[in-house]
Amino acid sequence: MDIDTAKAMLQLLLGRIWPLYGSFHQFLEQSKYKVINKDQWCNVLEFSRTIKQDLKNYDEDGAWPVLLDEFVDWLKAKQNNGSQKPSHSTF
Repeated sequence: MDIDTAKAMLQLLLGRIWPLYGSFHQFLEQSKYKVINKDQWCNVLEFSRTIKQDLKNYDEDGAWPVLLDEFVDWLKAKQNNGSQKPSHSTF
């Protein structure tokens, strides 16, 4: 299905119940993906049900589609950039 339809459907299905939905939508907005295939679609639902918001139970060696691996990498990078504070030396 095309990415715009997928985003609309994900909003209806997961928008209110998946804490990471907003981040996932933002990821899709800036990604190279133009379509979501059946495997990706089914696994987004499974991911939303099983992976915790802090991603601590995400297994990088698991059998997730590349789309979700890229989402996790993107989200971790975004979180790391937001949590890094400039260091100030006091000399």
